Amino acid sequence: KSSYGREVKELLEKMKKGDKHILPMLQKNGKNLLVYLASNGRLYGAVTQKTYKLFIEEVKKMEEGKTEIVIIGRAGKEMYENSGIGKPFEYFEIPDTTVDISHIKQLMQKFLQYNQVSVFYGKFGNVVKQTPIQSSISGEDIFETEAPMQVPREDRFIFEPDLEKILHFFETQIMANLFSQTLLENQLARHASRVSAMEEALVNIEEESKKLNQEQVRIKHLLQNKKQLETIGGLLLWED
Repeated sequence: KSSYGREVKELLEKMKKGDKHILPMLQKNGKNLLVYLASNGRLYGAVTQKTYKLFIEEVKKMEEGKTEIVIIGRAGKEMYENSGIGKPFEYFEIPDTTVDISHIKQLMQKFLQYNQVSVFYGKFGNVVKQTPIQSSISGEDIFETEAPMQVPREDRFIFEPDLEKILHFFETQIMANLFSQTLLENQLARHASRVSAMEEALVNIEEESKKLNQEQVRIKHLLQNKKQLETIGGLLLWED
């Protein structure tokens, strides 16, 4: 157990330092990645705009050469291009509803290159509350190990399969599962936000309908008054 903990800790340190002697699949590019999880369509309520605002605030703070950007969804791409920020980004498109393993696999190949991957998306609270959040899916908290005390023994054991392959397997599985959960939660938040927006629009339509009905009654009275005045004016002229 102590040998395993020590080996994993040393391997994580090598990954952070960009050691080229570890398996290529574990080698990182030393950069962080910001992922804005948007949608292809519009009309998803306020949560999309709030999430975009949170994402842009982080983009403005990012260090050149140390952080890169990925945008998922046509609506997000359009908003970012119209913002005038001009920082380069890579674009991916996945369906708003049905997402299969091929979409996730394509993104994992990209995400696994980075030291840390942060996703910006809408978190579902309830039907009336959806919160924009930034969440890490790279699993660094899960893989961090700390020895509570110094272990005097320095025994070295051979792990089968290779420890690097074991770590890569769990890293890939954890990241894929966290991202899949993020996708589903974002879909739920978007649909809830759309329902809230439609209900709000319905209330506004009803209010506008009342105003139009009142205006219609007012105009109708004005026309009736005008006709009465014209009739009275015509009678006066006839008497003269």
